[in-house]
Amino acid sequence: WPVPDPVPRLRRSDAATMPAPVNSNESHCTFTLASDVTAGGLPSEEEISKDLESTDPKVKRHALKAAIMAMLGGEPMPRILMQVIRFCINSDDKPLKKLCMLYWEVVPKYQEPTSEEKLAAQQAGGQAPARKLLPEMILVCNALMNDLNHPNEYVRGSMLRFLCKVNDEEILGPLVPSIKACLEHRHPYVRKNAALSIFHAHKLHGETLIPDGPELIAAMLAQETDVAARRNAFLMLFNENEDLAIEFLAKNMDDVGKYGDG
Repeated sequence: WPVPDPVPRLRRSDAATMPAPVNSNESHCTFTLASDVTAGGLPSEEEISKDLESTDPKVKRHALKAAIMAMLGGEPMPRILMQVIRFCINSDDKPLKKLCMLYWEVVPKYQEPTSEEKLAAQQAGGQAPARKLLPEMILVCNALMNDLNHPNEYVRGSMLRFLCKVNDEEILGPLVPSIKACLEHRHPYVRKNAALSIFHAHKLHGETLIPDGPELIAAMLAQETDVAARRNAFLMLFNENEDLAIEFLAKNMDDVGKYGDG
């Protein structure tokens, strides 16, 4: 007799009828973490909070990994946010900095309206109350801005790459001047990632956040010598302002074959 499969297989028809993810962590998560942190079960919020106060970077890294795993599993972990801001956000430990970026990607950034506020708005016949940005996010924005102005070009570049995953206008807005300044940085690693950050911000909030994005990129492209930075800048123009992209090609048609593929 055939042995029944203990794990039912997902049929194509089932996949077609499955609802789309509604949790923001499910729809915007772009990374995976090693499972060693979950060995023996995740620590409690209190234990994670205590470990984040440690002076040992390894202990902090393990605690922050546990917090991220718990949040991806649906645990809100509200107390951890201030602990990360106080004890991790200004660390010079590179693995811990990378984990902080992953944490900013999944942490809830808004205060959802209460049921009383929703009910009051419904009774008044008005629109549903909007979400409010958490006050702690102001401190986070300041820390992100510090990394955008960091003297180390690789810290700047990695922060610019991270901002390509941030979709919140309230967080990106204060950082736009620093992102624009990175377009003129001496190091090509910073410039190529700044072009991608401008592309991302303009694509999501172009008219309100950075309406002059294509013109800035066109000016950068006219004097750019690095292959990768030139490719990213042209990619932005090609998608956001075809006229400027065609104008660049028309002026540099004889040199296009020398540019390389980036």
